[in-house]
Amino acid sequence: MSTLGKLFDEVVAHSGLAMIIGPGTVQRALAAVGVASPDGASPDDYRRALPQIKARMLVYLRPEEVERAIHKIESLLRG
Repeated sequence: MSTLGKLFDEVVAHSGLAMIIGPGTVQRALAAVGVASPDGASPDDYRRALPQIKARMLVYLRPEEVERAIHKIESLLRG
């Protein structure tokens, strides 16, 4: 698995979303900011997609859960 593919898996895991929902949710958020495939998404792409990821997470999680998850994702993207 490529480093960028691993990043996708880590963002999905940090989102706190169920595995049946998480990958599609993150992929659609990336697509909304012009990233065609999560396999090639860079940390900057995920940063641009964070508002979209957050909005989609709020459909499934409580606001406090979303805030915690977003902080984890931001930390991951900082390296």
